Amino acid sequence: MTRREFQDIIACLREQVPQQVVRVLEQEKHVPWFEDIETEHCLFYDVTKRCCIVYPARPLICRLFGRVEWLPCPQGKPLQMLRDGWGLIQTYAKERRATFVEWCAEEGLFDFRALVSRK
Repeated sequence: MTRREFQDIIACLREQVPQQVVRVLEQEKHVPWFEDIETEHCLFYDVTKRCCIVYPARPLICRLFGRVEWLPCPQGKPLQMLRDGWGLIQTYAKERRATFVEWCAEEGLFDFRALVSRK
């Protein structure tokens, strides 16, 4: 994600009930999928409620699922395809990106509780 996406996600998380955010961020994300196969969900996916807690602030890569041919919707929903998805991703690739955990480390946010309570 870009720094701007990171900042938007932090703002989104801070608008929510801190205990609920920490509950989701600390969940086990490796879950059984089929027979002996496990899948790993995103840090922001609430495996109990089966939803994304940062949906309004989700990064571009998440917004592209189901809207470009190379990222089908994981839930199989029919969505309108974007005309220039490839151009969007090329522009996005030029920006500095890091994982959420890497941005947190850069910002000195090492604890999920501090992340949601820090103003």
